[in-house]
Amino acid sequence: MTSSINVISKRVKNVTVKTLDIEALRRDVGITLTALRAFVAVVEEKSFSLAAQRLEVTQPGISLQLASLERACGFLVCHRKPQVALTEQGRALFLKARLIISQMGEFEASVRDLQDTAGGRIRVGMSAPYVAMPLVARYRTQFPHVLLHTQMGNTSSLLEDVQQLRIDVGVMSLLEPLSSLACTLIAAPRLMLCVRADDPMAKLQQVRVSDLVGRDIILREKGSLTRQVLEAAFAAEGLPLRSNFELASREAIKEAVAAGLGATALFEGELGGDRRLVMVPFVALPRSSGVYAVALRESLDLPHVGAFMACAVQGLVS
Repeated sequence: MTSSINVISKRVKNVTVKTLDIEALRRDVGITLTALRAFVAVVEEKSFSLAAQRLEVTQPGISLQLASLERACGFLVCHRKPQVALTEQGRALFLKARLIISQMGEFEASVRDLQDTAGGRIRVGMSAPYVAMPLVARYRTQFPHVLLHTQMGNTSSLLEDVQQLRIDVGVMSLLEPLSSLACTLIAAPRLMLCVRADDPMAKLQQVRVSDLVGRDIILREKGSLTRQVLEAAFAAEGLPLRSNFELASREAIKEAVAAGLGATALFEGELGGDRRLVMVPFVALPRSSGVYAVALRESLDLPHVGAFMACAVQGLVS
């Protein structure tokens, strides 16, 4: 009898262990695709109500899904107040969540492979629209169903936006490609002096940095590569770059030059068709630069981002 009880006891213990293993497994797989979709939608829309509209569910449903994700993870993935914002842990998971959703969506639909770009969205920031817009046009021609959001910024702000996952790709000017990011060269425009058409310097074939000593110079804001290259050119000549006028946009700075407030520096191609102004090349500057499409290396696995970077390469070789 005692022997039979021992056997039964062992069996009960085995069943208990298996039950505990199943419960552990349930905890391990507590992260659902629905919860990940809610997470990504809330972050991208910056709103629980807009995320609910996008996913065609109720706002309480979105809140419950996000809460379930955070319970499974054991930490908050985003702050709710004063506005929706990723936590440090959430930032580390956001890109992976987007990749999982992209891959699972393609699998469930069974109508495209991992490189298909029908549908979806991509966020592109730009500091050089005269280079970026032809690239955007080429991308939209190839992938007309992708929803494309754009925003403006300078090199410094766009690099931060890429790293903080606020945009997928930045089209920006860089002194050189950054090893920590995926950088594809699109164009290599020269930095040029921009003056009014009636300025005596407008008739010159080229100018030296030293020719600008004593002139009123209008500068772009700090963080702008235009300003960085110009400052480097003055420093290389041992000359002071003095300016009491600083503007935060290309259009504003062109209007300031046209109004007679001073001269400035612009990259070749930035003038457009403005006949009030003239661009004069500088004699070889000590620092060159290029316009690059920039993205996180991990994001290249996202179909829309990989396709955009491929379009950048196509434009370079065409």
